[in-house]
Amino acid sequence: MNAFAGLALALALLAPAASSPAEADPAQPVALPNVSAMVEDLQRLQARIAEGDRTAYPAEQDELKTMAAAIADARPQTWAGKREADALVVYVLSGGALAPVVALVRNDALVASERALVRGALAYITSHEADALEALGPVDLDALDARVAGPVAFARSVLQTRRDPKGAVHDLDRARLAAPGGLVEEAALRREIALLAEARDARRVALLARQYADRFAASLYAADFFHDLAGLIGRTGLADDPGDYRLLSQAAGHLPADGRRSFLLTLARAAALNGRFDAAAASAGEALGNAPPGSAEEARGRLYLDAGRIFSDAYDAAVTDLSAIDASRLDRSDADLLATVRNVATQLRAAPAAGAVQGQPDAPAGAGKDEKPSTISLGEEALRRTESFAEGGSGAP
Repeated sequence: MNAFAGLALALALLAPAASSPAEADPAQPVALPNVSAMVEDLQRLQARIAEGDRTAYPAEQDELKTMAAAIADARPQTWAGKREADALVVYVLSGGALAPVVALVRNDALVASERALVRGALAYITSHEADALEALGPVDLDALDARVAGPVAFARSVLQTRRDPKGAVHDLDRARLAAPGGLVEEAALRREIALLAEARDARRVALLARQYADRFAASLYAADFFHDLAGLIGRTGLADDPGDYRLLSQAAGHLPADGRRSFLLTLARAAALNGRFDAAAASAGEALGNAPPGSAEEARGRLYLDAGRIFSDAYDAAVTDLSAIDASRLDRSDADLLATVRNVATQLRAAPAAGAVQGQPDAPAGAGKDEKPSTISLGEEALRRTESFAEGGSGAP
């Protein structure tokens, strides 16, 4: 079985049995639809989506439907040129209906030089990763038209992520350079930042997050992206080092005020739940600096700050503040967290029963003097479990 056998079977199932392009009537002039021009219109709509234009998304879907009809009705001569065939790659990678393109592949209607590229795009969209890599892996991005190079580089980076993370990041750089200002650059930035955060490259994360905030803060995807990024930073400890924290905080400073405050609070919550109390304190403190008095944001900031302070010399002040936080200003998950933090704080100062003390085993020889007391460790574990309970998880850390 050849490398594309699995893909061929999948595409055969996608395409109608009688899907061959209609034969041209020699008595009639041949009208060739300009699919290439339609791709340019499509990419302009995608740029508007990246800029935050909410009317552009439904317009993009309408354009894809128009393109699908034009591709299905096109005469065979349409696909004799490289430019029109390349337009199919952009169409497929943009989420267009596959059936009309599958029909062209099955009937070898495409110019020979572009068949592998179109097959690679179809393989990528239909999750045939090995076939997609075989087709797209050897592609020389410099030899492609810029409008095609960006989407192809992005697709290839996704395919390489598990196999070659550094290569995936390189392809995302290429995608951004090939398609500046549009949805490809916006998506490539989001994906590259996430990969670099997983690799704990705080400096590059901060650099690219600042670029994203400068260029795409109004994007339809920006709010969810920065929420997810803040959570990732808090969980992985990317902001544990004070210098790295400053870089990341400064990058978020390029967001609108509400967006920056949301980023800081999300980071503070994730950091507190993972026992990274210095980062939690820094981000919560910054968020409190411009949170409206009496607001939900203020209540959240105080909660995340106090979650760490109960393990410090500021215990008494933290307990006093925790008792003053109005739980009605918090959503359900944070109200549950408030109850847990208050309970942990109580346990930290509760006198153990005499029998419990006598029953404790001797400390192992060589135990480090910096090890956390068991009550504090249990308290941190309780905070982590709260996140799972609040989000409907199993309670596992």
